[in-house]
Amino acid sequence: MLNDNDQERVAKSAQTANLLVQDLREMMKADDPLLADIALEILQQAVQVENRLKRIESLARTGKSRHKSKE
Repeated sequence: MLNDNDQERVAKSAQTANLLVQDLREMMKADDPLLADIALEILQQAVQVENRLKRIESLARTGKSRHKSKE
């Protein structure tokens, strides 16, 4: 189970990853085909990172709620 500080770090990282994904989706609209292609490659990786962080957030919330219900 993550402590409150770690949960906050994960939440901030997930939000930042989401902003990166949004910006890369915009960059894919670039007129320069090379830039758009590079944006697509980075976007795929950023989406994976964002999804992993969201899973960690979800598991941390689930673990915390289970821990509270046992008290």
